Amino acid sequence: KPARIAEITKNVGDPVKSGETLVRFEFPSLRAQSAVNEAAVKAADLRVQQAQLAHSRIKMLVGKGAASRSELDEADRELAAAKGELAIAKAALSAVEGQGRNTIIRAPFDGIVTERLHNPGDAVRADDTEPILRLIDPKQVQVIVTMPVADTARFVVGATARTIAEGQTRPDLLRVATRPVPEAGAKTVDITLAFDTPTELRPGTQVGVEIDAEQRSNVPLVPGIAVLKDNPAQPVVVVATGNIAQRRPVVIGLVDAENIEILSGL
Repeated sequence: KPARIAEITKNVGDPVKSGETLVRFEFPSLRAQSAVNEAAVKAADLRVQQAQLAHSRIKMLVGKGAASRSELDEADRELAAAKGELAIAKAALSAVEGQGRNTIIRAPFDGIVTERLHNPGDAVRADDTEPILRLIDPKQVQVIVTMPVADTARFVVGATARTIAEGQTRPDLLRVATRPVPEAGAKTVDITLAFDTPTELRPGTQVGVEIDAEQRSNVPLVPGIAVLKDNPAQPVVVVATGNIAQRRPVVIGLVDAENIEILSGL
């Protein structure tokens, strides 16, 4: 049945507790039907009262010999019919009220509202596929990273990592949760990372990830922009020797977002 959103209690970014009311609906058709059914119950109840009075009066007259047995039988039938009508009317009213009780959406778990796609006053249908609110459990959000199989040997389950997302003021900290064994012949594998603390990143957000792999101390580093890769097979670094700039082929090691390790060549 068509419904109108009467109230939305949360906005984007609001925390919610399990069981909290999120959305309240109004059903104009149910309200009208409820009024009709209430009137039917009142009319049926009045009929029962009148039938009971008539039955009591005729029963008394039969006892005094002033009414026939057939008249009492007719009063019995009328009273039974009136009670049946009342039962049907009450059942119809109860059914409508039962539908009306399904007018509230409550939070199924503790979480955070990530999207609000409707406002109070909007009309929605039961078969509407567009959600009203999107709610996530920050503790359950994960990141899936697809990487070359060869790189998976460089870290272990539990290795620390960081997200890199557009507009993100600070990276979220993660840990490698799974490192599945790749299938034979596979070139890539999906790695799952879990957040150390709840994140505000929305599901479906595209992020870059830095995973802490090998750790090395006392190694030469140069800024990433200092390594020229005109020939990818032979990176070079330009070194100033006095007043002369020399191009020196280098062998690079570990790489992060800012620096490159130089294994040899400098």
